[in-house]
Amino acid sequence: MTAAVQNVRMVLAAAAAHGISPGKLLAAIDLDPQALIATDGRVPSELVLRAWQAAAELCGDPAFGLSAVEHLASDYLGGFGFAVHGSATLGGALRQLMRFFPLVNQHAALELIEDGAVVRLRIAVHADVPDEAMRHPAECLLAVVLRIARRTTGADIRPVAVAFRHAAPPETAAHHRVFGVVPQFAQPHHELAFHRAVLDTPHVAPDAGLVSLAERHLERCTDELPPVETFTRRVRRVLLEELQLGEPTLARLAARLRMSERTVQRRLGDDGTSMQALLDEVRCQISIRQLAESTRTIAEISYAVGFAEVRAFHRAFKRWTGLTPAAYRQSRAAS
Repeated sequence: MTAAVQNVRMVLAAAAAHGISPGKLLAAIDLDPQALIATDGRVPSELVLRAWQAAAELCGDPAFGLSAVEHLASDYLGGFGFAVHGSATLGGALRQLMRFFPLVNQHAALELIEDGAVVRLRIAVHADVPDEAMRHPAECLLAVVLRIARRTTGADIRPVAVAFRHAAPPETAAHHRVFGVVPQFAQPHHELAFHRAVLDTPHVAPDAGLVSLAERHLERCTDELPPVETFTRRVRRVLLEELQLGEPTLARLAARLRMSERTVQRRLGDDGTSMQALLDEVRCQISIRQLAESTRTIAEISYAVGFAEVRAFHRAFKRWTGLTPAAYRQSRAAS
């Protein structure tokens, strides 16, 4: 997963305001300054997280993510900004942010969730990032969204609630100043909550023509991004590797993912699936490929995908495909 190099430039600018030289921070994260030259350059998302953590530590600022917003360059969003600022309403701007946020950083997505009279703009983190590592970028991102809302509408937009997954800092005065409310910490999600009516707030200078032009450019840029490995896809990949070592277990899967078993189950549940369901998918895919492309016996394939008994493999394969292994192999041979 990658992120726009502008993310690193923003962190460098905020750290410089604290007296930390760009060279010192770049050395701390082991980044060649040449990587910052191209305006449309991209760097690994993990490197951006390292930059946030290193900068906060070097600056000794527990609210570094919030102070970074104060040093945000006007062109931070680049061409992305035209699609956001030119939208007709705040709701339109937030949807543009959601749609094209992968151009900013692929390790997370923005979601707009309707909840009765309230809407929640939520950060959904794709990568397996510890909550503490997301403290500063998450606080910065939600503060940036609020800043955009106020500047584009000219209105004093205020959230009804703000929440973060990480633990509360010792002092929250900066949070109250930025958001207008004191956030709740150690919550299930990073999110801003607004009254639904706020989405209809008109922008000061909407420009439909500029938005259309920006959208076409951003769509091309989005198409060129490297594919993102979702959590579910990563679990499938690990299960495929684990099958080579024997029967996969939740304990081994969690260890490979460097997560607790409970977190793995929760993340899969959020995606509407489970370890067993994904294991069945992987077994089915391997079985189908082996039956179609190899000369291995059904018993050999059965053991290869983790079944101790061929009879159990027959039952499972029929449940997956509606055919027995032998019938499936015959049908592929005939075709």
